[in-house]
Amino acid sequence: VLAKRDPQQEKEAQEWIEAVLGRKFPVGELFEDVIRDGQVLCEVMNKLAPGSVPKINTSGGQFKMMENIN
Repeated sequence: VLAKRDPQQEKEAQEWIEAVLGRKFPVGELFEDVIRDGQVLCEVMNKLAPGSVPKINTSGGQFKMMENIN
């Protein structure tokens, strides 16, 4: 999987997400770690289309976090 990833595309995606949300990713955190649980992606969706994600799971283990990205 890593061989297919493009660091430049990840950088551009991160910059776009940061611009949409109006805040930077935590310093030292990898792109995939920040978006892994889906919370950031749900926040982006709600910025672009308010109310499109009515409930963002912030705890409850792996299963609940996976609901954020389904």
